[in-house]
Amino acid sequence: MRKNIKFKIITDSCFAAFIALFLYFYYWQNSDKKVELNFSENTETENIKDGKEIDAQDNKTENIPSDITDEKEVVNKNNANIPMSAGETADAKNTEIKITNRLVDWGFQKTEARKIDTIIVHSSYDAIGNNSYDVSGTIAEYKSYGVSPHYLIDRKGSIYRLVEDKNIAYHAGESRMPDGRTGVNNFSLGVEMLTTKKDKLTDEQYTALNLLIKNLKSKYKITNILGHNQIAPGRKDDPWNFEWNKIL
Repeated sequence: MRKNIKFKIITDSCFAAFIALFLYFYYWQNSDKKVELNFSENTETENIKDGKEIDAQDNKTENIPSDITDEKEVVNKNNANIPMSAGETADAKNTEIKITNRLVDWGFQKTEARKIDTIIVHSSYDAIGNNSYDVSGTIAEYKSYGVSPHYLIDRKGSIYRLVEDKNIAYHAGESRMPDGRTGVNNFSLGVEMLTTKKDKLTDEQYTALNLLIKNLKSKYKITNILGHNQIAPGRKDDPWNFEWNKIL
């Protein structure tokens, strides 16, 4: 009888120990899995967040408009918030620039990369035809001399592009900058104002020139705006009757 009781006690103790050991391993294994699962979920969440931030940056880059479009949008959208400078007209502020291409095949040298920091203002007219202010006649005269500006502004303020900015136009000739640099064609843009020596420029021409200068400044680091007579004194006397105080 005593043997049976002793055997039962031993059996119950072993069973209890087995149950305790089983429960210990069971909870230990589940606890590890839970920790691993949480770590994995946190890592995935962080990666998704980083991915969204990168996508947002990519979208900002892709949505940047081109230079010209950006210039128009920024100027027009902020007109009401930007005070006008002294002497600035409403037309110069609110009018979008319009440039008509009349690209020529002479009077320039093709190039792919050049630094532009100067605008040279000229004056010219049709000295051969019956109408001094005829645009086609004036351009034909450029051709006869093998020269050309980048831009021509007529009496009504219309702007014509004759040579692309990236190319070197033959407009300055033998000249020297105030800082001593020569070869002015290489780093400048030439703008011809259609007028004679006896006439003054029209208000429309000044407005158009200011718009053009503003547009060019938005694309290049323009540090000099000079007349032809300032880089070739004694040889050239244009721009004629030019009122520099009207240049903003």
